[in-house]
Amino acid sequence: MRAVVAFAVLASLLSSCKKKEDSAASKAPPQPPVNVPLVDAKEMPAPDVLTLTGVIAAEQRSEVTADTQGKVIAVLIERGQRVKMGEAVVRLDVRTASLSSREAQANLEAARAQKQLAEEECKRTQQLLDKGAITRSEYDRQATQCTATLQQVSAAQARADMITKSISDGLVRAPFDGYVTEKSVAVGEWVAPGRTLFTLVDADPLRIELSVPEAQVRSIQKGQKVELSAVAQPGKTYSAQVTRIGGEIGKTRSLIVEATLDPQQELVPGMFAEAHVITGQTPRPVVPAEAVVKRGKLWHAFVAVKGELQDRIVQVGAAPAPGQVSILQGVSKGDKVVAKVTDQIIDGLRVVQ
Repeated sequence: MRAVVAFAVLASLLSSCKKKEDSAASKAPPQPPVNVPLVDAKEMPAPDVLTLTGVIAAEQRSEVTADTQGKVIAVLIERGQRVKMGEAVVRLDVRTASLSSREAQANLEAARAQKQLAEEECKRTQQLLDKGAITRSEYDRQATQCTATLQQVSAAQARADMITKSISDGLVRAPFDGYVTEKSVAVGEWVAPGRTLFTLVDADPLRIELSVPEAQVRSIQKGQKVELSAVAQPGKTYSAQVTRIGGEIGKTRSLIVEATLDPQQELVPGMFAEAHVITGQTPRPVVPAEAVVKRGKLWHAFVAVKGELQDRIVQVGAAPAPGQVSILQGVSKGDKVVAKVTDQIIDGLRVVQ
């Protein structure tokens, strides 16, 4: 019994002490406000930016194919090599075609000789017809023979030309200046007409195709400046210019627009890029660039309201001038914004205002 009473007295004393501590803590003076540089969000004309995505592409791209059949006896290129238009790149074995060419040429000469004889016979037949020495039917038979020999010459000429072209096609040449991006054959392979031999890309200049939503089509004009940022080159921007505008709205309710990049050596075809097109200006709140900070995927700004900072998630727009950013959402004209966000700037911090 005495033990129970002693425990009750001890518990009462401890509870009394805790209440005194809590009371003392609740009466502790609040932290004094700190001096933090604040700026007014001023309304200024800021660029309206249309953001689009696309893939960097070459000005020309061709999968060069064989025009004749034969065994590959020489590949004169390597992947990544630059070639000039007309430069020999692949050689095929056309010795069989060369032998056929001799035969075709001989047949052509024989046909020409037959044609010459037939023409001379036709002249004599015409003279005999004029003198009445032969009938019209006899003359017609000879004239038919003349026509037949003429057709034989045409056929022989066509075959000879076809074989000559086949021999010429045995030496494959680059159709334009560019870089070899893919090599699809090796020495010893047999290729048929239509077989891809290599892929050639003309990357000067580069271009990007952009799908512009129907509602934004009127804001795009030829000659407009475009700023590009590539996923493969973070932190860098590249300049381009709208050079072609499609003639119709597609099934996706968008218009294809093509922009040509200014000369540079870093981007290559196939890279994914984001394009920013300035389409006009709209008055918006503007703050120093250091007044916003990116944490994760979101931008933050700190606004002083009644002496206390509020952490606001903002949508950042284009910069109207170097060192500034426009705010699309989250900050209003006249708001007091922390001029430079540091690690010490937190939500709820009391500040001198």
